[in-house]
Amino acid sequence: MAHRSTEHPTENDRKDALDKQPGYAWVIMSMLWSMDIINVIIFSSVGVLIPIWREDLGVTPLQAGLLGSAGFLGFGLMALPSSIWLTRYNPAIVTFVCVSFMGVASLLHSIATNVYIIIAARFIFVLMSVSRIQMQVLFIPLWFVSRLYATVNSLDFTVRHVGQTVGFALVPIVVIALGNWRIFYAVLGISLLILAIIWIVFQKRPEGQSGIEDASANIGNPIRVLITHKSLWLVSFAQSGAAITFGAMLTFYPSFVIYRLGISVTTAGIMMGVFSIGSIFGSMVSGPMSQFIGLRKPFVWLPGILLPIAYFVLIQSQSFMLSCVLLFLAGVLAMAVPPVLATIPLDMRLHPRQVAVSLGLTRTLFPVSATLGTMFVGIVQQNTESLLLGLAIVSPMPITLFLCGIMLPETGKNIS
Repeated sequence: MAHRSTEHPTENDRKDALDKQPGYAWVIMSMLWSMDIINVIIFSSVGVLIPIWREDLGVTPLQAGLLGSAGFLGFGLMALPSSIWLTRYNPAIVTFVCVSFMGVASLLHSIATNVYIIIAARFIFVLMSVSRIQMQVLFIPLWFVSRLYATVNSLDFTVRHVGQTVGFALVPIVVIALGNWRIFYAVLGISLLILAIIWIVFQKRPEGQSGIEDASANIGNPIRVLITHKSLWLVSFAQSGAAITFGAMLTFYPSFVIYRLGISVTTAGIMMGVFSIGSIFGSMVSGPMSQFIGLRKPFVWLPGILLPIAYFVLIQSQSFMLSCVLLFLAGVLAMAVPPVLATIPLDMRLHPRQVAVSLGLTRTLFPVSATLGTMFVGIVQQNTESLLLGLAIVSPMPITLFLCGIMLPETGKNIS
């Protein structure tokens, strides 16, 4: 009977094969998520380290803007090209190369003698990290069945926000305890190199693929998907305004709240950690909840209404407790959106390389917008000596979530 079933599979056999979830998928994702945590720690810690670098390296407000924007700019320049070109190659090998160079770039931070070396090292680090993240997109449809897409995307973003929480809240404490921020970067760089070795040893491809498309299949130029599916532009543009505010807040709010509330850098780091805890909650809940109710759009347009209000009240607040509550709320609202938007191309049953291109467009527009927001606030502060003015101007920008969100097609019922 078993032999006959193999040669003449029934419709139920085929459905069972498609629905079977490989257990090793979670091992693959655990390795990738470990890279994510270190990646985000390095990326997000710049805001809370700027006050330390100001004393150690004499960082000016304009240079602080460059430090914040260098990371976002690297994402913007590399996200779309890597989704088009690098996805043609073995994603496991590309991941290994990228993580290795990320480790080297982190070590370069540790030996920097001036702020411009840090800016260059940060730029190189981000070029490699965004290329690796684009490869990570391919592993989701390669290893997971469709009903888990939203959940995996939520876990994907949740893990990154765990790293962000560490970057905000614990990095200042660790750096001050060590008495040297260079050791911090050296340890993380060595950790990335170790993870690269672990990855190349333990990664593998799923057995039999179980009906999942081969991510390396030849589908022509995957960028054509942006012409045939116009709604993908709405998916990408939705977060552009939110990114302007996010980039500015990530870079400048720690310095702003230290002056506004008269607190220490470690307390400011803890406050930013509250934002990340909210982000963890928002990203963890939004994917499964949108899957449960069968709707994606409300998780996009509703934050577009509430986020501008939360950010504007936050920068006016002179209460520590109120600021923490608003930071938590802003984190929940801001990060409930990305897992849902990342799931929409998967709902549309696009090829993995086309999904990578769609997310590559998002990861181009988001950091470019964040770069503009960061540089704008830095220039305003440089010329007016007012952080409040710059942050007040960018606080309404998440309204783009509402404007694009209401025009998006509803894809939540496409995958059961």
